[in-house]
Amino acid sequence: MRRIFLIFPIIAMLTGCSSHGNVNDKAYLRAAAIDGSRVTFSFYSEEDGVLSVNAESPENAKSAAELALGKEIFTGHTELVVTGECDALKILDSMLHDWKVSPSCRVAEAETSGEEVLNHRSAEELADVIDTAREKGLAPKCDIITVLSGLLGENGSAEIAELSEKGFSGVADIKK
Repeated sequence: MRRIFLIFPIIAMLTGCSSHGNVNDKAYLRAAAIDGSRVTFSFYSEEDGVLSVNAESPENAKSAAELALGKEIFTGHTELVVTGECDALKILDSMLHDWKVSPSCRVAEAETSGEEVLNHRSAEELADVIDTAREKGLAPKCDIITVLSGLLGENGSAEIAELSEKGFSGVADIKK
C-alpha cells in the first residue's frame, strides 16, 4: 500500500498533473478586433476584461497583451474576430494558423472600429447577434474557414456580418 502512495506523486508529475498550466494561469480569448496596428482583446473572464494594444502584427499584439495581463492568452476557443482597417486575408490567415483560433470562429467587420464595438457590447452578445442574423437569413455564413475560402477563391471576396455598437448593422463585402 505504501508503494502506491509513493508512486502516485511520481505518476502525477510525469503525466502533467501538477500546478503548471492551471486554468487560472491563462486568459481565454473570446474575441479580437484588428484596426490597423491596434488590436483589442475581449476575454471570457470579466477579471481580464477588454484590453487594447498597439503592435505591427497580430503575433506581436498577442505578446504585448500577455505582458500587460501577466499571463498567457489561450486562443483556441475564440468566437469572434472583428476586422477593421487591415489586410483581412493576411490577418485571418494569421489568426487561423498562428493564433490557432477555432475554424468555427465568426468573422465580422466593424462599421466604425472594432475597439469601439468590443467596448460597447460584450463579445458574447455580438456572437449571438451574428448567429441570430444568420438564422433569419440576414447574414451569410461567416466562419473563418468560409471567409478565407472566399478570399482565396476566384472572386477574391467574401461576405461577412457588419457590426456597430448597437449590434448587427448589415453585410459587408471584403476583398483580398
